[in-house]
Amino acid sequence: MKGQMQLIAIFKGNVQGVFFRQHVKEYADKFNIKGYVKNLSNGTVEVVAVGDRETLEKFLDDVEKKPGHGSIDNVEKKYLKTEKAFDSFDILY
Repeated sequence: MKGQMQLIAIFKGNVQGVFFRQHVKEYADKFNIKGYVKNLSNGTVEVVAVGDRETLEKFLDDVEKKPGHGSIDNVEKKYLKTEKAFDSFDILY
């Protein structure tokens, strides 16, 4: 867990009903990032991801550059030190 960070990101825009969560999972799998992605009731999508800072930044960059069929207007993000561990990256419903 040394060097592990937790990224919490809220994506705003056309991000629900456009397979956005599936694209996020594909990027997470590509970078071997653990955590989850889920739709929130206010129309945004939340991502909680654990990995090293550099990998999390690359992951986020890929998601922002190629959000699939969706479009991102804004991303609120924060990086935290974490003790939290996930076994996989899941799409939550």
